[in-house]
Amino acid sequence: MEIKQLEYFVAASEKGSFNKAAECLYTSQPNVSKVILSLEKELGRELFVRNSKGIQLTSFGEMIKEYAQNILKNAQLIHSTVSVNPGARLKVSTFPSNLLAGILVSFYEETKENYTIEHLQGTAEEITDNVKSGISEMGVVFIAQNQLAAFQHILTHKKLEFHPLATRELCLYVGKNNPLYERSEVRFSELPKLRFVSGARDYFSMEHHLETISLGIISREMLNNVICTNSEYALIHALSTTDLCGMGVKFLTNQYEGHGIKTLTVKDCEPFLTVGYVASEQHILSSPCVEFIEKLREKL
Repeated sequence: MEIKQLEYFVAASEKGSFNKAAECLYTSQPNVSKVILSLEKELGRELFVRNSKGIQLTSFGEMIKEYAQNILKNAQLIHSTVSVNPGARLKVSTFPSNLLAGILVSFYEETKENYTIEHLQGTAEEITDNVKSGISEMGVVFIAQNQLAAFQHILTHKKLEFHPLATRELCLYVGKNNPLYERSEVRFSELPKLRFVSGARDYFSMEHHLETISLGIISREMLNNVICTNSEYALIHALSTTDLCGMGVKFLTNQYEGHGIKTLTVKDCEPFLTVGYVASEQHILSSPCVEFIEKLREKL
């Protein structure tokens, strides 16, 4: 069995036609048909029902499609670990964050003669999966203190370790079109009255734990999240051009200044978000990772 056979099979199953599969694979319809037929002979069962209306997956084909998609995904992950540039690399995954992107750029400016940077963004689950699979050597996360035990439990199953660096409080980001722009702080009781642009929904997101840090004053369901996005560009544009607010971690308060976005203190908010990094158990970090952690620690 070859990867090519699985690629042709998945393409045909998704397009519902050998002709359309051939177009996206930049080959001919007879070639697609021939490759898939060879796969069927190898498996000893038909993957498609062929008739005048086209093709349709058999029940066996439906099962094989799921397996094939997983194999192709894992093959892509293997390819992604191969760098086109030789030499030492910083391979890191983080939450979508302008402040972390700024630290990465600063790290590059100081070390550009020595290292290449491979940076991915995602949820806590995606970050830890990247570290577990070796796509990233380390992951940077913000975890609410009351969820550290649950997070540690997940990491144990993935044979990963969490290394805390600092604990920080919540802050609010507002642009010039927001009525709070001239203020320096906001009370918890005001948050339900505001309209928010929030990050991708994640069990370990800040919004999930507001009922804990605010001592029951508000809950996540009381917040008016009108835009939910994992795009930092969309978030910055929304904050700088509308009356929407955003939540963040208070340790790089000038991260959005160039976009006319201001940071407000959330009054009486105790530090509750632990900033740290995830790495494989007993793994000795490479020089790029060690230097990046020191850079992050410096900013914290």
